[in-house]
Amino acid sequence: MQLEEKSGSRKMLKFLGVLDIIFGIAGVIFGILMFVGGGLGAAVASDAAVQAGAAALVLVGVVMLISGLFDLILGILSVRASNNPRKIMPVWVLALISLVLNVIGVISGISSGGGSGIIPSIVGLIIAVIVFVIANNVKKEAGR
Repeated sequence: MQLEEKSGSRKMLKFLGVLDIIFGIAGVIFGILMFVGGGLGAAVASDAAVQAGAAALVLVGVVMLISGLFDLILGILSVRASNNPRKIMPVWVLALISLVLNVIGVISGISSGGGSGIIPSIVGLIIAVIVFVIANNVKKEAGR
């Protein structure tokens, strides 16, 4: 039995999938820490301003946790699809969703004044475009 040689797109999909898994795990961990820290801060604070800041930390923690889970799932599915291109559709769909969400994030960042906070959004958009293009290439290879 001869092993099939992976294409460049499949190799890149696996590499990006592993990175997504790493960033996803980090996002989940930091999201949980922010959520718990903000909850504890809100519980023990007597000052209204500190409670408001802690509540904002809880909200950021929830968003980071959800984002981390999304990255983790996308990474796992990307690695799976890099090994078996017939399983590319879930990756393609999640990459498309990520692309749309990142476009919305960049537009909202620009409309709210931009500044240096827009740079991570633009980097996220570039990565989403790369993942989508690679997933699209693997989808074409699989004949889907």
